[in-house]
Amino acid sequence: KMPIPPYSWFFADPFHGVFIGTTTTVSIFSNCLLLYIIATTTAEQIGSYRYLLAFFAVCDISTTIGHATLQPYVHMTSTGFYFFPRKSEIMLYGVSLDTPLCLAFIATYCQTFLVLAYHFVYRYKTVTSGIGSSFTDYWSRAYWILIAILIYVFYIAGFVVTVAVGMTPRNETRALVPAEVRHLYGNDLTDPRSGFTVLAVRRRDPLTGEMRWSAESTISILICLSLFAGTATVIVLCIYQTNAAIKSADTVLTPTTQRMHRQLFRALLIQTAVPCLFSYAPLSLILLTGAVTGLNLGAFGNVLFLTTAIFPSIDAFFVVFFIVKFRIAVIRLFRLPCQTAGMGSSVEHRGTS
Repeated sequence: KMPIPPYSWFFADPFHGVFIGTTTTVSIFSNCLLLYIIATTTAEQIGSYRYLLAFFAVCDISTTIGHATLQPYVHMTSTGFYFFPRKSEIMLYGVSLDTPLCLAFIATYCQTFLVLAYHFVYRYKTVTSGIGSSFTDYWSRAYWILIAILIYVFYIAGFVVTVAVGMTPRNETRALVPAEVRHLYGNDLTDPRSGFTVLAVRRRDPLTGEMRWSAESTISILICLSLFAGTATVIVLCIYQTNAAIKSADTVLTPTTQRMHRQLFRALLIQTAVPCLFSYAPLSLILLTGAVTGLNLGAFGNVLFLTTAIFPSIDAFFVVFFIVKFRIAVIRLFRLPCQTAGMGSSVEHRGTS
């Protein structure tokens, strides 16, 4: 009899149901609250940034709904992982929806990294406005929106198409499903009616019995990592350039405006630390551990992935806290026993220069 891992309670009911229910409730509440505050609060100093914040809130809600609907399992192997819905063999008119639902979830999940990169690009362009010259200086708002939409479409399509082509079920990958998957979760992934996504960079040759590299899985993981690395590179470059612009002795910013940008920039760095801890880090371990090291972490992949449900539930709270006018609006909305006197001289208010 196969042993049950001691941490199985983390991805089994009742804890799993309570955890997902809590994060879903908190996420919908916090992000809807942020959307309401954005729509009803005037904060001229924020400008177009409010639309980016609103879009991020909508993305967080979609990711949360994906977590709650799919409630995926992630079983890690020595060559990759299997990603499949908790309730397998979801059928519609005789067609399995398991794999399409996995792909839809991936689309909602990976958009977080791109939208976060948008935040840093916006902050960089705001801080460096009037400093130096760039071919983007004369782009209109409509042009920026068009470019952002095109990048978004190609980025998401890149992930979905890559996974659909190189990580969806084949007879070979069904045959490689570890026996403990059915034992631990009750899901029979060898059944053609079940769907999932899979990464298996090394596979046993049926003729020779030797392990060989899989071209489709290797290429797929490299493309996915390249897309992740692209957003990470943009974020790192914007952090460096924005910090340099704020500290530059040649800056045309007034001391008050410099202070405003410095505080907003630090707030954005703190906001970035949360998805890095609860999204980038767990996902990187899932993608790379088996494929690179050959370690078989098995059901521990569920522990790693379940933590990614935390980020979309708490991100909006950071936005509300760091943007003072939003914080004041929340205090007044719920009539909280907090002092709002003096907050008007906060970073956003002082930044009118």
